[in-house]
Amino acid sequence: MEKVTSNKGVARNMSIKYKIAFITLLVALIPMVVLSSLMLFFYNRAIMQRADKQIEENIRIMSDRLSSVLQNGELCSNNLTIEFGNYYNDKSLKQVTRDSKVTSQLSQSLLIYNGISSIVFIDCYGRFFSSDPGFLNKSDEIINSDFVAALKDEGGKTLMMPVDDNPFDKEDKEVITMGKHVLNIVSGTHLGYLFINMDKDYLIESSQSEISYYFLFDTNSDIVIQSNIVDPIFTDEELMDSLLETGKKRISYNKESYLLAREEIDPYKWTVVGITNLNKFNVTGSDLWFILLTTGSFTAVLLLVSVWFSANFVTRPLKVLHDGAEEIAEGDMSVRFRFKTRDEIGRLGRIFNYMTQRNLELLQQVEDEADKKREYELALIQEQVKPHFLYNTLDIIIMLIEMNRSKEASRVTHKLASYYKNSLSGSDEIVSVEREIQIIRDYLDLQTMRYGDKFSYEIDVDEKAYNSQIPKMTLQPLVENAIYHGVKNKSSSGKILVRGRIITCAEAGIEQDGDNLIVELSVIDDGVGMAEDELAKLNALLSEEDAFDSDEKKALEEARITDHDKTKGGSHFGLYSVAKRIRLYFGKSYGAKIESAEGKGTTVKVYVPHGA
Repeated sequence: MEKVTSNKGVARNMSIKYKIAFITLLVALIPMVVLSSLMLFFYNRAIMQRADKQIEENIRIMSDRLSSVLQNGELCSNNLTIEFGNYYNDKSLKQVTRDSKVTSQLSQSLLIYNGISSIVFIDCYGRFFSSDPGFLNKSDEIINSDFVAALKDEGGKTLMMPVDDNPFDKEDKEVITMGKHVLNIVSGTHLGYLFINMDKDYLIESSQSEISYYFLFDTNSDIVIQSNIVDPIFTDEELMDSLLETGKKRISYNKESYLLAREEIDPYKWTVVGITNLNKFNVTGSDLWFILLTTGSFTAVLLLVSVWFSANFVTRPLKVLHDGAEEIAEGDMSVRFRFKTRDEIGRLGRIFNYMTQRNLELLQQVEDEADKKREYELALIQEQVKPHFLYNTLDIIIMLIEMNRSKEASRVTHKLASYYKNSLSGSDEIVSVEREIQIIRDYLDLQTMRYGDKFSYEIDVDEKAYNSQIPKMTLQPLVENAIYHGVKNKSSSGKILVRGRIITCAEAGIEQDGDNLIVELSVIDDGVGMAEDELAKLNALLSEEDAFDSDEKKALEEARITDHDKTKGGSHFGLYSVAKRIRLYFGKSYGAKIESAEGKGTTVKVYVPHGA
């Protein structure tokens, strides 16, 4: 049995059992997937909001802390400038006393201002003062450093010193340094250089976290401070350089998500950047996924078991229908289904039984039609080999031989042989129009030899119609009728015209085929014609076989082998047989029709498809 295939996918070829299973799984799993997706969406959104709020709060706290420390440094530098100005303006103070006061003031400032780790002062005489004794050994290095040189032309402003190459850094401690060129507030003269150092660790120690990391960038976009790094993301220098420029609040790195927050510290234009690892922050997300996947898997297993039972319950009778239908398709019309259920499948089985019975009846009907067609073909062959035509032709040959007209006798013999060769040889029931015309030409040549000057003929067929197909021996009965019932009974000489042309269906009155081209073959004689009532009766016979009642059909059947010279019944059957055969081969749209006027002649037209 041929299987139906489709190029639109496997779904059409899928078994109903699997379709039911697939649809059931979709109906059950889609709500679960939607629910899980919504839960994860709202959960992740809540996590994002909480993480964003937390990091923003931490950034604010860290920014406030940094601002406070930096403000303390600037306030400390301003107060020390005033105090040092007073010390150096007081000429009554001895050098030892002044140095002692400067050292004491540095130590007191460490206690007053939070966040300051050390203070260094280099006075105008080159004396070096430090709150951290560790810097005394580096006094010459500090005095000759770039920091001192950078402050010479800066007036009395407090400046943030560069982070790189800081002379106040130690191996175990890095600092941020604020520097100031100290001027006498009275005279404006140079008093020295003041450096206030702030411990980097102190600035960020309150914001330490396992999942959040903080960075302080200066005005040159260089990292001033960064928290202890344990995440590989911060080894990516390109990524670190983009933290200040990117406008995103969320970035991805190595399949992990990070949340960003930034805040600028006024008036120094430094920026604090915080980064939180959402994958570590969202510690319960994996647990939620585990719960959802476990529940979904368990539900899917239950669904598969349920679907298997329900699908088999439904598809088992369908399998019976399928197997039975295959047997029917292979020709076993005895198959019948005996479902006891009254559901759709049971009704479908009964419909199959009805269809099988109807097909059996239709096959019998087709077989009957085929038998009837063979009867028509047999009648046609009998018409072809009528003894009287053969006898008359042979008489002509004998007569010509007796008259010593051997050449003409040879021509008649040749035509007779050609006629029977084309009309009887071969098993094809359908031939080309060209071959049919050759049969008619041979037949008319023989008849003109028999009747002499009684009639002439002409064949005018468009060569474009030669390749079209037509039932064999369609035109011969029509030409024979034109001779015996047309021009033979005419008192004067007659003429027969066989014409063929290509026309549209609309021109032929065949509406259902639209404007498709067809072939119109006409046999036209100028003989005695026929009465209107006989013409109407014949056209009704040719257009629809039901135009006659059963008695008339029986009479036509009985008349199919009678001689044309004795009754017109044979003529009727010949026309009826032609129209019937055309309809059997090409459909009810095609056939034959007659046009006639008493005393003027008759035209019989047949229609076949062009290029069939």
